[in-house]
Amino acid sequence: MGSSYRCWTPRVTPFPGTAMSTADIAASVKQALLEKLHQEVVPQLEQLVAALPEQLVDFAAAETLLRTEMLRVAQQLLALWGQVADRHIARPCCPVCEVPMRHRGLPEATLVSTVGAVTYRRPRWRCGTCATDCYPHDALLRFLNHNVSWPLAKICSRLTAQLASFEEATATLAEDYQVRLAKETVRSVAEAAGSTVLAQEDTQRAQIMAREAPLPNSTKSPETACVFADGTMVHSAGDWHEIRVVTVATEDAEGRPLERQSRARFFGVEDVAWMLTLLARGVGYQNAKRRAFIADGAPWLWKLQEAYFGSATAILDWYHLAEHVHKATNIAYGQGSSAAVESAKQLKADLWEGRVEEALDLARRELARVRAPTKREAWSELVRYLENNREHMDYPRYRELGLPIGSGQVEAQCKTLVGARCKQAGMRNWTYAGAEAILRLRAARHDGGFDRLWSQKLAVAA
Repeated sequence: MGSSYRCWTPRVTPFPGTAMSTADIAASVKQALLEKLHQEVVPQLEQLVAALPEQLVDFAAAETLLRTEMLRVAQQLLALWGQVADRHIARPCCPVCEVPMRHRGLPEATLVSTVGAVTYRRPRWRCGTCATDCYPHDALLRFLNHNVSWPLAKICSRLTAQLASFEEATATLAEDYQVRLAKETVRSVAEAAGSTVLAQEDTQRAQIMAREAPLPNSTKSPETACVFADGTMVHSAGDWHEIRVVTVATEDAEGRPLERQSRARFFGVEDVAWMLTLLARGVGYQNAKRRAFIADGAPWLWKLQEAYFGSATAILDWYHLAEHVHKATNIAYGQGSSAAVESAKQLKADLWEGRVEEALDLARRELARVRAPTKREAWSELVRYLENNREHMDYPRYRELGLPIGSGQVEAQCKTLVGARCKQAGMRNWTYAGAEAILRLRAARHDGGFDRLWSQKLAVAA
């Protein structure tokens, strides 16, 4: 039958000829719950009160007893509420035949919640044509078809994002919340949450890239907006692969942090560019008085900056530059030798003061002087690095403008966001999708936006 066949929502009429209002339903549910509370819960509370110690010095024992037992009471109350709660829901259409389905009883189901496993009854609907069964309540009560509630899924996702492994998250869930789930359940719930967020963001980005949707705008007007980009290796899909890590951050006129957004994806350059563009616009980059793009000197990053962030001051990360200097001098003069230290000191002094040509001349003279292949390669590499990035090393001007000269934020993200979660001992079984999903949640946690992310992109559909 065609899609023009309309499904309808029946009125709630528990007695023939008597329509019940929403207020009447609420009063009926609460009254039924109060009756069950007095019958089944109050006696348990009285027993709990009787079991409490009498001395104040036993505060810890009383606290432990109350917390344990009140969780059980909460679990029982939630189960009782599930028995008396109004089950009215719009009559669904068969997803196959597109005809209204028929009510076929109230089978039981069990759901793991933040207070433990709870059994409830919900309507079953069946298609009279193809016999397909449907449980509309499950989509609202269960998190993305997993046998956990939406609040418990949020806790699983937060713990998985915050802690270093799925094992730690599972153990913490059991110890702190008295909820026991299998490690694979915790993993699959968290990956489903992160993947759902990424799917929404990927759809938005694809629409904007295809010019099917406008670029988002923001009324935020920070004093300074900075874009950082880097990469780190993660063992996934059987080998080591680079994951691109990006961060955008804003500050007010006093230099106080306002907002930070970070991402880590196995993306190509174009997708990284558009991801950064959308992140930047979301924090008000386009309205900032001062804009900077800080990178490690990789050619692809300068191309990205020129194409997408042309109004930003392009800055070579000072710490990457210093690493290249020390690498060359240590190879040339010996690791940690006084000559290596002195040579690096002179080169960095010139570069710090913007004397790029002087530093280049010094490196070239050292290259012409040495004959050993390893030393020549070390100086050649430094010369190439300085020549390729000479336009992005005006550090006195950057300092005068009050712009950062180091990509410490994204360096920290490479280590704490990615490394601490995906590169621990034994972590070599990541999939691309799994790693990206967990890192999306972890980025929100690190940036201080986890609750906002959940409310905006993972709220239960009503």
